[in-house]
Amino acid sequence: MNNFKDYYDFIALISREFLKKHKVYKYRTKKVEEMDDEQVISACNWYYEENNLAEEFHNYCNREWNEHMGRKYLGKTIRVTVDRPLGSHHPEHKNLVYPVNYGYFEGLRAPDGEWQDVYILGVYEAVNSFEGKVIAVIHRLDDIEDKWVVCPDEYSFTKEEIFEATEFQEKYYKIEILM
Repeated sequence: MNNFKDYYDFIALISREFLKKHKVYKYRTKKVEEMDDEQVISACNWYYEENNLAEEFHNYCNREWNEHMGRKYLGKTIRVTVDRPLGSHHPEHKNLVYPVNYGYFEGLRAPDGEWQDVYILGVYEAVNSFEGKVIAVIHRLDDIEDKWVVCPDEYSFTKEEIFEATEFQEKYYKIEILM
């Protein structure tokens, strides 16, 4: 993937959506629909700076980019490094025990600056690493990060089964499961 081109195109699209979300159809003297990508990115930058919306725009971009990248990896095989194996306790919330293996994919940074978080389903013993296919993205509507769900090739899970397996942590968020 040509990251710069894809990301630039993505930012132009998100800038258009952000302006539309804020009911900005014309900026200064030009209609947004008539602007090229460079102009719409600039207009969006000016708009969010003038209206103190830089943090909102940044979070919006992060959420959308995270969802976009999650969809791109659906069906692909990735290697997950497990830092919270099945049966381990959360490092900060000691009463939280992981009923699944949980780790990260080193191929992509999440909006929090860390590697992409991943739940591993269908593996019923603690492991240090795992290679499997991405079957779902848990898109958090009220957080900047999404979580990916990976399982062995021979397994499949429904949205309901994925929610049941991850609700120990996802119950605190408003989510949608993308497959």
